[in-house]
This record gives sequence, structure tokens and C-alpha cells, in this order.
Amino acid sequence: MALPDPPHALHGPPRAFYDTLREMLAALRPSRLDTAGSVVRFGQGRVEVGLVHADRDDWRIGATIGPGDGMVVTDATHEHFSPPARDEPEERPWTTQMVDFIAELLRGEIEVETTYRGDTPVIVRHYNRDDGGERVLLGHTGLLVPARLFLWRARRTETERVSWR
Repeated sequence: MALPDPPHALHGPPRAFYDTLREMLAALRPSRLDTAGSVVRFGQGRVEVGLVHADRDDWRIGATIGPGDGMVVTDATHEHFSPPARDEPEERPWTTQMVDFIAELLRGEIEVETTYRGDTPVIVRHYNRDDGGERVLLGHTGLLVPARLFLWRARRTETERVSWR
């Protein structure tokens, strides 16, 4: 997918993110990306990107980034990104970490585990694998829904990997 050129006024972290995202998409070339359904919006020093899977429009990746923070959202889970605290070293720029996370999603390297009460999702966790193949929890989202209290409903967990290749 060839993303549109950014406006000249876009600078700082949003520009760094967007330039890196364009490079990554050009290199990765995800074949299952719906270019017609995907969108990019610029405004007020921010960038919003919405990527849609070609075969399943319920598989989406959304990213929003401003000067001081960013977030990547997929399904019912999300990951926040921001600059490190002043006393913390930065291994890679946080904007690059956002793009790396999106690349992992596109390659199908992120496992999304959803726990249900009946048919209602109540918690979503997402994982990747370390160099030794061990599953590493990246984050979780607890959904505030009444079904969390319905302890008599059957509990089940489903794990899914979404590949865009």
C-alpha cells in the first residue's frame, strides 16, 4: 500500500512515525491489505491510520499518534506508546516501536487471546514470542461489560493470529 504524502506541516513524532510506517509497508508489502478500505487522516499535528484486512473487514489495525504519545488498536486490544521518562534510556525511538508493533501484527506474530463469558468477550490479552519461542504477554484489556458478573455462564478462551500476508 502506498500511503499518501504527508502535509508539509507534519513534524516531530507524528512525522517520524508516518515516514517509518511508509517505509515498513513498502518493504513488507502485505498482500491481504485492503487498500480501498484503509484510510489515513492528518490534522492538528496528529496522524490517524486505519488498515483493513482484505478478506475480513473485522480485522483492523488503527494507529493514532500525536506529539507526545501514540496508540495502536486491533480488535478489542490496544498498546500505548510514548517517549521514555527523562532518566530512562531509549533503545529505539518510541515511534519506531509503534511501527514495529504494526509490522508484527501484519506478519501474524501477535496472538490475540479473548476470554468470553457466554458469547460476550470480557478480557483480551495479546502476546508475542521471545527469541526462545516462549510466549510473552504484551498487554491486556479488561472490558467493562455486565457479562463479567455472570459467573454461571460458561467461560471459554479463543486465541487467534491475524496474518496480512
